[in-house]
Amino acid sequence: MLSVLDIFRVGIGPSSSHTVGPIRIGNRFMAHLVQSGKLAQTARIEAELQGSLALTGVGHATPKAVVLGLLNLEPETLDPEEADRLVVLAYEQKVLALANGRTINFDPETDIRFAYDIMPDLHPNGLRICAFDETGGTLADETWYSTGGGFIATRKQLEKPVEDDILPVGDPVRFGFTSAAQLLEICQASGLSIDEVILANEDTKRPRAETEAALDRIAGVMMACIDRGLVRRGELPGGLKVRRRAPEIWQKLQQGPPSNEREQLFDWLNVYA
Repeated sequence: MLSVLDIFRVGIGPSSSHTVGPIRIGNRFMAHLVQSGKLAQTARIEAELQGSLALTGVGHATPKAVVLGLLNLEPETLDPEEADRLVVLAYEQKVLALANGRTINFDPETDIRFAYDIMPDLHPNGLRICAFDETGGTLADETWYSTGGGFIATRKQLEKPVEDDILPVGDPVRFGFTSAAQLLEICQASGLSIDEVILANEDTKRPRAETEAALDRIAGVMMACIDRGLVRRGELPGGLKVRRRAPEIWQKLQQGPPSNEREQLFDWLNVYA
């Protein structure tokens, strides 16, 4: 059963499937090169966006995500501003810094290909990454799928899923359920609220203090994200030339008189969103 820490995750936006997932795939691919001892022979890397990752990738910053993953960054720990700097550097210098300290030629404009004509049969969000040696020989050729929520899977995992493969099964929880109806039945039988049932399940996975600390960190990141969005002006990332509207709306709401009218409440909701 999924933990709340599997569902609520820190990650760079704008999309868990089109941004966070591709970062993880790129990171995992580079880790495999290291583990297989092939990183030292790697002279070139190419990525191919398939299906929805190709069709809507620009607006979801998928090429940027691929670059960040290949730079061995992780969505939970990367700094958004530093990430932007590294991506700009990669596009300008057309090189990729490897984990062993070497750099190889890598032009995101040409080495990240949009395969608009390929619609994967297993899942619409396909990402193929290949590594080549100096002679052009293939060192690694992997196709991954970003299955949503930041989760990723290989073709083998999707074709023949096994227990504890894509998602860790973990220890049995106190209150197991597979539907909302079962969850409500548990609440009625135990006299606990939904949040109390979920917290009891989390207690079987780790000490409660760890769960609360992790959730506090996630909440802190969310609030910092909102605060940053209220003051940053210019255009939203992604290349679609969408102007940031939150600072202007926020300023107008602050200057106006307090009100409980429904329209203004929705204005506050929209500015935070």
